[in-house]
Amino acid sequence: MIHVLIVEDQRMMREVMENYIRQSEGYELVGSIAAAGLAEKSCAAKQVDLVLMDVCTENDESGFEATRVLKTRFPGIKVIIVTSMLDAGYLNRARQVGADSIWFKDASREELMTVVNRTVKGESVYPDKMPQVMIGNASSYEFTEAEIKVLRVLVEGMTYKEMAEALHVSVETVKSQVGSMLQKTGFTSKTKLAAMVMSKRLIVNGF
Repeated sequence: MIHVLIVEDQRMMREVMENYIRQSEGYELVGSIAAAGLAEKSCAAKQVDLVLMDVCTENDESGFEATRVLKTRFPGIKVIIVTSMLDAGYLNRARQVGADSIWFKDASREELMTVVNRTVKGESVYPDKMPQVMIGNASSYEFTEAEIKVLRVLVEGMTYKEMAEALHVSVETVKSQVGSMLQKTGFTSKTKLAAMVMSKRLIVNGF
């Protein structure tokens, strides 16, 4: 029997994953929590073999950080990050913190449980690429890696100068990349661009 802990702050999504586990032979739900910071305590208190981990959880607690802690303290526990965030950088971050697999919240029960089964058997399951999302007139695939880096700091409300300092590039470089994205998307301001990027969850502030 595989004992499963779910970490998810959205009640509806948490209930969906709870039902997926309850309906799957060979799995037992042993806990379901909203804050990633409680995952370590939960795993210390009961037998947990697998954690389904959200990225952005209650109290703005990071699923990436919780995964790093769990894989350090309980290396035998499998962790699958289940996310709605679409930034391709999350694939690298998931690998860096030791997540065994990463998949998407909008997956069907059959698709997600296939990832779960493969992970439990020792596979590391990562998508080849993140899903495509439209930001204005542009596909997320049209943004360059440098532009994505600018988007990550843009959604934090930074000025051009602050973004340049954070990225260790010139203000002119940042302005050029923002201008390129505005041209691609058809938006008239970086504020509108940032708002749409966050609403589509391509980038989430702080994550």
